[in-house]
Amino acid sequence: MGHRSSCTLLMGVLCCLLACVAGSNAHAQGTAPAPRRAPQLLVVLIGGMDSDPTAAQIAGTAKRSEGNSGLYQLQQDLQEPNVRCEYFNWNGTRAGQIRDPHPPRTEPIASVIRASLREQPRDRVAIVGNSWGGHTALETVCRLHDCATPLQLDLVVFLDPSSTGRGKRPKGLPANVGSAVNFHTRNAFVWGTIKDDLSDRILNLDLGHPDTGYLSKGGPAYDSPFNFPAHVAAEWDPRIHANIRNRLLDLAPKSIAPDASQPTPSTARTP
Repeated sequence: MGHRSSCTLLMGVLCCLLACVAGSNAHAQGTAPAPRRAPQLLVVLIGGMDSDPTAAQIAGTAKRSEGNSGLYQLQQDLQEPNVRCEYFNWNGTRAGQIRDPHPPRTEPIASVIRASLREQPRDRVAIVGNSWGGHTALETVCRLHDCATPLQLDLVVFLDPSSTGRGKRPKGLPANVGSAVNFHTRNAFVWGTIKDDLSDRILNLDLGHPDTGYLSKGGPAYDSPFNFPAHVAAEWDPRIHANIRNRLLDLAPKSIAPDASQPTPSTARTP
Protein backbone atom coordinates (compact mmCIF):
# COMPACT_ATOMS: atom_id res chain seq x y z
CA MET A 1 0.00 0.00 0.00
CA GLY A 2 1.39 3.41 -1.01
CA HIS A 3 2.00 6.35 1.31
CA ARG A 4 -0.96 8.32 -0.13
CA SER A 5 -3.34 5.37 0.25
CA SER A 6 -2.25 4.85 3.87
CA CYS A 7 -2.90 8.52 4.67
CA THR A 8 -6.32 8.38 3.05
CA LEU A 9 -7.27 5.28 5.03
CA LEU A 10 -6.00 6.82 8.28
CA MET A 11 -7.97 10.01 7.70
CA GLY A 12 -11.14 8.00 7.01
CA VAL A 13 -10.80 6.03 10.25
CA LEU A 14 -10.09 9.23 12.20
CA CYS A 15 -13.20 10.93 10.78
CA CYS A 16 -15.36 7.96 11.75
CA LEU A 17 -13.98 7.99 15.30
CA LEU A 18 -14.58 11.73 15.63
CA ALA A 19 -18.15 11.35 14.38
CA CYS A 20 -18.87 8.60 16.91
CA VAL A 21 -17.44 10.67 19.78
CA ALA A 22 -19.44 13.73 18.71
CA GLY A 23 -22.63 11.67 18.54
CA SER A 24 -22.01 10.22 22.00
CA ASN A 25 -21.40 13.67 23.50
CA ALA A 26 -24.52 15.08 21.88
CA HIS A 27 -26.56 12.22 23.28
CA ALA A 28 -25.06 12.59 26.74
CA GLN A 29 -25.51 16.38 26.80
CA GLY A 30 -28.87 16.42 25.02
CA THR A 31 -31.53 18.56 26.61
CA ALA A 32 -34.78 17.07 27.83
CA PRO A 33 -37.84 17.65 25.65
CA ALA A 34 -39.73 20.84 26.39
CA PRO A 35 -42.49 20.32 28.95
CA ARG A 36 -46.01 20.10 27.64
CA ARG A 37 -48.17 23.16 28.13
CA ALA A 38 -51.28 22.97 30.26
CA PRO A 39 -54.24 21.35 28.45
CA GLN A 40 -56.53 23.60 26.45
CA LEU A 41 -59.86 23.41 24.70
CA LEU A 42 -59.51 23.48 20.92
CA VAL A 43 -62.61 25.10 19.41
CA VAL A 44 -63.06 24.66 15.66
CA LEU A 45 -65.64 27.12 14.29
CA ILE A 46 -67.11 26.50 10.83
CA GLY A 47 -69.08 29.29 9.18
CA GLY A 48 -72.06 29.12 6.83
CA MET A 49 -72.61 29.46 3.10
CA ASP A 50 -71.87 33.19 2.66
CA SER A 51 -70.37 33.88 6.08
CA ASP A 52 -66.77 34.55 5.15
CA PRO A 53 -65.43 37.14 7.65
CA THR A 54 -64.84 40.64 6.31
CA ALA A 55 -61.40 42.23 6.19
CA ALA A 56 -62.36 44.42 9.16
CA GLN A 57 -63.37 41.36 11.19
CA ILE A 58 -60.11 39.60 10.37
CA ALA A 59 -58.15 42.74 11.30
CA GLY A 60 -60.10 43.04 14.56
CA THR A 61 -61.43 46.51 13.74
CA ALA A 62 -65.09 45.61 13.12
CA LYS A 63 -67.62 46.71 15.72
CA ARG A 64 -69.92 44.17 17.35
CA SER A 65 -72.65 42.88 15.05
CA GLU A 66 -70.75 44.27 12.06
CA GLY A 67 -69.22 42.02 9.48
CA ASN A 68 -70.19 38.91 7.60
CA SER A 69 -69.62 36.07 10.08
CA GLY A 70 -71.35 35.67 13.40
CA LEU A 71 -69.14 32.71 14.28
CA TYR A 72 -66.01 34.77 13.69
CA GLN A 73 -67.38 37.29 16.19
CA LEU A 74 -68.00 34.42 18.62
CA GLN A 75 -64.38 33.39 18.16
CA GLN A 76 -63.30 36.84 19.34
CA ASP A 77 -65.38 36.31 22.48
CA LEU A 78 -63.49 33.10 23.25
CA GLN A 79 -60.06 34.64 23.79
CA GLU A 80 -59.15 32.82 27.02
CA PRO A 81 -55.81 31.31 28.15
CA ASN A 82 -57.28 27.81 28.23
CA VAL A 83 -59.06 28.08 24.86
CA ARG A 84 -57.57 27.96 21.35
CA CYS A 85 -59.74 28.70 18.32
CA GLU A 86 -59.44 27.77 14.66
CA TYR A 87 -61.86 29.26 12.11
CA PHE A 88 -62.84 27.72 8.78
CA ASN A 89 -65.44 28.48 6.15
CA TRP A 90 -67.91 25.74 5.27
CA ASN A 91 -65.74 24.63 2.31
CA GLY A 92 -62.60 24.19 4.40
CA THR A 93 -60.97 27.49 3.46
CA ARG A 94 -59.65 29.93 6.03
CA ALA A 95 -61.14 33.34 6.81
CA GLY A 96 -61.12 35.60 3.76
CA GLN A 97 -60.52 32.76 1.30
CA ILE A 98 -63.99 31.33 0.67
CA ARG A 99 -63.73 32.04 -3.08
CA ASP A 100 -60.81 29.67 -3.51
CA PRO A 101 -61.55 27.80 -6.77
CA HIS A 102 -60.24 24.57 -5.27
CA PRO A 103 -61.55 24.51 -1.68
CA PRO A 104 -60.11 21.70 0.46
CA ARG A 105 -63.37 20.83 2.29
CA THR A 106 -62.93 18.73 5.46
CA GLU A 107 -59.29 17.62 5.07
CA PRO A 108 -57.60 20.64 6.72
CA ILE A 109 -60.22 20.76 9.48
CA ALA A 110 -59.65 17.13 10.41
CA SER A 111 -55.88 17.63 10.13
CA VAL A 112 -55.92 20.52 12.63
CA ILE A 113 -57.75 18.35 15.15
CA ARG A 114 -55.47 15.35 14.61
CA ALA A 115 -52.32 17.47 14.92
CA SER A 116 -53.58 19.12 18.09
CA LEU A 117 -54.28 15.80 19.81
CA ARG A 118 -51.03 14.31 18.56
CA GLU A 119 -49.02 17.15 20.08
CA GLN A 120 -51.22 17.68 23.16
CA PRO A 121 -53.17 14.47 23.87
CA ARG A 122 -54.82 15.92 26.97
CA ASP A 123 -56.50 18.74 25.05
CA ARG A 124 -60.27 18.72 24.64
CA VAL A 125 -61.98 19.37 21.31
CA ALA A 126 -65.23 21.08 20.38
CA ILE A 127 -66.67 21.93 16.96
CA VAL A 128 -69.21 24.68 16.32
CA GLY A 129 -70.88 24.70 12.90
CA ASN A 130 -73.44 27.16 11.55
CA SER A 131 -75.82 26.49 8.62
CA TRP A 132 -73.79 24.75 5.89
CA GLY A 133 -70.96 24.80 8.42
CA GLY A 134 -73.09 22.41 10.48
CA HIS A 135 -73.13 19.98 7.56
CA THR A 136 -69.35 20.34 7.24
CA ALA A 137 -69.00 19.76 10.99
CA LEU A 138 -70.89 16.48 10.61
CA GLU A 139 -68.72 15.47 7.64
CA THR A 140 -65.61 16.23 9.71
CA VAL A 141 -66.87 14.18 12.64
CA CYS A 142 -67.58 11.26 10.29
CA ARG A 143 -64.10 11.59 8.77
CA LEU A 144 -62.53 11.40 12.23
CA HIS A 145 -64.67 8.36 13.03
CA ASP A 146 -64.38 6.33 9.82
CA CYS A 147 -60.64 5.83 9.89
CA ALA A 148 -58.00 3.52 11.35
CA THR A 149 -57.59 5.63 14.52
CA PRO A 150 -60.94 7.24 15.39
CA LEU A 151 -60.81 10.40 17.47
CA GLN A 152 -63.33 11.38 20.12
CA LEU A 153 -64.91 14.85 20.00
CA ASP A 154 -65.94 16.17 23.40
CA LEU A 155 -68.67 18.50 22.12
CA VAL A 156 -70.28 19.40 18.80
CA VAL A 157 -72.54 22.46 18.61
CA PHE A 158 -74.85 22.85 15.62
CA LEU A 159 -76.26 26.34 15.03
CA ASP A 160 -79.30 26.07 12.75
CA PRO A 161 -77.50 23.49 10.60
CA SER A 162 -78.59 22.89 7.02
CA SER A 163 -77.81 20.34 4.33
CA THR A 164 -80.04 21.88 1.66
CA GLY A 165 -78.22 21.65 -1.65
CA ARG A 166 -75.45 19.49 -0.15
CA GLY A 167 -76.92 16.20 0.96
CA LYS A 168 -79.30 14.43 3.31
CA ARG A 169 -80.12 15.47 6.82
CA PRO A 170 -78.48 13.24 9.44
CA LYS A 171 -80.44 10.44 11.06
CA GLY A 172 -78.08 10.42 14.00
CA LEU A 173 -74.51 11.12 15.05
CA PRO A 174 -71.37 8.96 14.85
CA ALA A 175 -70.28 7.22 18.03
CA ASN A 176 -67.23 9.48 18.45
CA VAL A 177 -69.39 12.46 19.51
CA GLY A 178 -69.36 12.76 23.28
CA SER A 179 -72.22 15.26 23.44
CA ALA A 180 -74.00 17.65 21.09
CA VAL A 181 -76.22 20.72 21.24
CA ASN A 182 -78.47 21.62 18.34
CA PHE A 183 -79.91 25.16 18.19
CA HIS A 184 -82.50 25.20 15.40
CA THR A 185 -85.19 27.41 13.94
CA ARG A 186 -88.33 25.95 12.38
CA ASN A 187 -87.28 26.82 8.84
CA ALA A 188 -88.04 24.06 6.36
CA PHE A 189 -84.52 24.13 4.90
CA VAL A 190 -82.66 23.35 8.16
CA TRP A 191 -82.26 20.07 10.03
CA GLY A 192 -84.65 20.75 12.85
CA THR A 193 -84.54 18.18 15.65
CA ILE A 194 -81.74 15.60 15.48
CA LYS A 195 -82.83 12.14 16.54
CA ASP A 196 -80.27 9.64 17.72
CA ASP A 197 -80.19 6.15 19.22
CA LEU A 198 -78.07 7.56 22.04
CA SER A 199 -80.55 10.35 22.70
CA ASP A 200 -78.93 11.47 25.94
CA ARG A 201 -75.97 12.80 23.93
CA ILE A 202 -78.02 15.41 22.10
CA LEU A 203 -79.77 18.49 23.46
CA ASN A 204 -82.16 19.93 20.87
CA LEU A 205 -83.06 23.57 21.50
CA ASP A 206 -86.04 24.69 19.40
CA LEU A 207 -85.54 28.44 18.97
CA GLY A 208 -89.15 28.73 17.82
CA HIS A 209 -90.61 27.30 21.02
CA PRO A 210 -91.60 29.88 23.65
CA ASP A 211 -90.17 27.79 26.49
CA THR A 212 -86.57 28.02 25.26
CA GLY A 213 -86.56 31.80 25.73
CA TYR A 214 -85.35 32.84 22.27
CA LEU A 215 -88.69 33.73 20.72
CA SER A 216 -89.76 37.28 21.55
CA LYS A 217 -92.21 39.87 20.24
CA GLY A 218 -90.56 41.89 17.50
CA GLY A 219 -87.57 39.53 17.45
CA PRO A 220 -86.50 37.02 14.81
CA ALA A 221 -89.30 34.75 13.57
CA TYR A 222 -87.62 31.57 14.71
CA ASP A 223 -91.01 29.80 14.60
CA SER A 224 -91.62 30.49 10.90
CA PRO A 225 -91.18 27.66 8.35
CA PHE A 226 -89.97 30.05 5.64
CA ASN A 227 -87.98 32.96 7.06
CA PHE A 228 -84.40 33.24 5.89
CA PRO A 229 -83.70 36.42 7.92
CA ALA A 230 -84.43 34.38 11.07
CA HIS A 231 -81.85 31.83 9.94
CA VAL A 232 -79.29 34.63 9.55
CA ALA A 233 -80.31 36.18 12.87
CA ALA A 234 -79.56 32.93 14.71
CA GLU A 235 -75.94 33.18 13.57
CA TRP A 236 -75.60 36.54 15.34
CA ASP A 237 -77.99 36.20 18.28
CA PRO A 238 -76.06 37.32 21.40
CA ARG A 239 -78.19 35.09 23.61
CA ILE A 240 -77.24 32.02 21.60
CA HIS A 241 -73.60 33.13 21.56
CA ALA A 242 -73.64 33.49 25.35
CA ASN A 243 -75.12 30.00 25.72
CA ILE A 244 -72.50 28.46 23.44
CA ARG A 245 -69.68 30.39 25.09
CA ASN A 246 -70.72 29.22 28.55
CA ARG A 247 -70.85 25.60 27.41
CA LEU A 248 -67.40 25.86 25.84
CA LEU A 249 -65.82 27.52 28.88
CA ASP A 250 -67.38 24.88 31.13
CA LEU A 251 -65.69 22.26 28.96
CA ALA A 252 -62.30 24.00 28.91
CA PRO A 253 -59.67 22.43 31.24
CA LYS A 254 -59.30 24.30 34.51
CA SER A 255 -55.72 25.07 35.62
CA ILE A 256 -54.29 21.60 35.01
CA ALA A 257 -50.49 21.83 35.25
CA PRO A 258 -48.40 20.42 32.39
CA ASP A 259 -46.56 17.18 33.06
CA ALA A 260 -43.52 16.30 30.97
CA SER A 261 -42.71 13.17 32.99
CA GLN A 262 -45.62 11.15 31.66
CA PRO A 263 -45.24 9.20 28.41
CA THR A 264 -47.21 10.44 25.45
CA PRO A 265 -50.54 8.58 25.22
CA SER A 266 -51.84 7.13 21.98
CA THR A 267 -53.25 9.68 19.57
CA ALA A 268 -56.40 7.58 19.23
CA ARG A 269 -59.38 8.35 21.39
CA THR A 270 -61.69 5.42 21.47
CA PRO A 271 -65.37 6.25 20.97
